[in-house]
Amino acid sequence: MTEETVTPEQLAKGLGVSAKTIRQWLRDQGWQSVPYARWYLTPEQAQQVRARFEH
Repeated sequence: MTEETVTPEQLAKGLGVSAKTIRQWLRDQGWQSVPYARWYLTPEQAQQVRARFEH
């Protein structure tokens, strides 16, 4: 993990949705390459999540 990466939990706090909801959306997008691995999102991926869940 680098300082530039972000986790679904961190995004969830700022977006007002559950981390579980974000992780499910990420799986639906095909972004999980290693099952059960911890999620670390790049700034670009985090921006896509924000665009999807911001109100």
